[in-house]
This record gives sequence, C-alpha cells and structure tokens, in this order.
Amino acid sequence: MNFSATTIAWWAVIGLLALIALFVVISFFAFGALWVQAFAASARVSMLSLIGMYFRQVRAPIIVHAKIMAAQAGLDITSRNGILTQRLEAHYLAGGNVMNVIQAIIAAHRAGIDLDFDRAAAIDLAGRDVQDAVRTSVQPKVIDCPDPRRSGKATLSA
Repeated sequence: MNFSATTIAWWAVIGLLALIALFVVISFFAFGALWVQAFAASARVSMLSLIGMYFRQVRAPIIVHAKIMAAQAGLDITSRNGILTQRLEAHYLAGGNVMNVIQAIIAAHRAGIDLDFDRAAAIDLAGRDVQDAVRTSVQPKVIDCPDPRRSGKATLSA
C-alpha cells in the first residue's frame, strides 16, 4: 500500500478528533449529572472546574451542593468577593468543612447578620463551629448566676 503524506495527515487529524470526542464523552459520563444539577440550579459550575476538582482530589459533590445551596439562598455567587467555586475548593483543600460554612452563612444572611465567606472560613479553619457562632449571635447564651445577696458571696467560683 502506498500512503501519501496528506492521507496520513488526515488519519492523524481524525484520530486526534476521535480522542478528543472520547475524552468529552467520558467526562460527561463522569461529571454530567453534577454539571446538570448545578446548571439547573443556576450555580455556575463549569465542566472544566469539575474535571479540575477530580485531578486536585476535591470531592466535587460537596462543592457543587454547597454552591447550589448558596445560589438558592440568594447569596452572591458571582462577584470576586462572593462564594466562588475556587474559594470553596480552596477551603476544602485547607481542611475546612465547606457545608458548615455555607450553612452558617445562609443562617447569618437570614438573621440579618453580616458574615462574609472569608470570615466564616477563618472561623472554621480556627477549629470553631461556625454554625454555633451564628446561633449564639442570634440567640445569646444566658448563664444563670446566683444572687450575691442570697449566697453572701460577692464573687463566683467555677
């Protein structure tokens, strides 16, 4: 058989296009359901970011569900200081609890408390329960102290 250079080039192009198509099909089967969920909820998570999460070993369902919750709660998910996919991934990779942070921000938003993502993430990474901090802000904890006139002591001891 006698193959010309143009025939070999065409087969190389066809082979490359077939590999790209195979990659797209495999990616859609692996991440399509998550992407459709995010798209249907207007959460703006791209297929490329889902593939990137796979390579960075980030659990994509956690990030997507957190982003969907934020979008449905009416939080800012588009601006630079909003709840972006990259910021959620960074918090996850830093060892933070993404769902706790998002739920705390939503609770603070509903209670009229100004709590941005950076502050909530910092509280979470410091080892504190962000949701408990919001709960305490909404309903302060009341500590019962004995009446000093009844006990005869002017101070309290633990």
